[in-house]
Amino acid sequence: MEHSLILFHDNRQIFTSDEHWLYPLFELEAYLNSSVIPVGELFLRDKIAGKAAAALIARLGIRSCHIELLSERAIPIFEQYGVQYGYDQLVDHIQCRTEDLITDKMSMEDTYLFLRKRAGKVQGTTLTIDSLTVEISGKRILADLCLEIGRGEQLIIQGENGSGKTTLLRSILGLDKALKGSIKIGEEFVGSSEWLRNRVQTGYLNQESIRNNFPITASEVVAIGVSGIKISDSERDYHVELSMRKTGCFHLQHQMFHQLSGGEKQRVSLARCLCQNARLLLLDEPTSYLDEKGKDELGELLYDLSRNEAPTMLLVSHDAFWTEKLNWHRKTLKAGKLW
Repeated sequence: MEHSLILFHDNRQIFTSDEHWLYPLFELEAYLNSSVIPVGELFLRDKIAGKAAAALIARLGIRSCHIELLSERAIPIFEQYGVQYGYDQLVDHIQCRTEDLITDKMSMEDTYLFLRKRAGKVQGTTLTIDSLTVEISGKRILADLCLEIGRGEQLIIQGENGSGKTTLLRSILGLDKALKGSIKIGEEFVGSSEWLRNRVQTGYLNQESIRNNFPITASEVVAIGVSGIKISDSERDYHVELSMRKTGCFHLQHQMFHQLSGGEKQRVSLARCLCQNARLLLLDEPTSYLDEKGKDELGELLYDLSRNEAPTMLLVSHDAFWTEKLNWHRKTLKAGKLW
């Protein structure tokens, strides 16, 4: 077998990959997303498959495969999802750190997202905060605060009103200056010349983005995301439409932004962040102006974004709704520190 992975349809070779580890399966995912052939009619040959590869194969919908070197840890996954398999050699496990990190408690979607992150198939960047201290009008708001968020990870920070949640986000945006400490987005320190050139990588969604009756349409709000980039009108329109379709608000493109409901405004504002290709998304009390239906819809949208676009997301709120709606990691901001 020359290729690391081969896909067949009616005994005809239709896709190959020469990459290693899990990358052939992620390439295959992209291919299948653009293919009209029913996945159930496909046959896959792969050089090696363990627990991780088995999970990806099952999630792709492949129902028949042959593996040259198969780990016993893959078999329960194949059997659970009805994947018929054959192999040349069976081993008890594969020497791969990823195999040990996948637990039986993880759902298929959690496993998929974990593997995407391990493979670098996420849009997000890292956020590192070291000993951040911020004072406003002589009052200490944040005190030696430390935080690390990995690429494509999501975090909810809870805290009472006035606990400093918005100050934390404003500090990350470079709006509130630190008395001490540092904030690093990717490899760039907030406030540096490199950060200034790439500020667009951070998107911000506040409680209500526009509070007046300024005559601007929803699509014009989204287009703000690419306003600082030299592109043609057709390219701009393409990015705007793509972002609005991803957030389910393209039908609102010609409506005045100030006339939209709270939930519609949040969808448009999220589309703006996607349009600017934000790798870090900051959300400040995003449900403050939403009814229960709007909250549910926004929660579902953020859930989908975390698994598809996978930007790094930091959401701050005092609303217990988020802890129930989203299975994200959580911290509490109290007395200027995270707990």
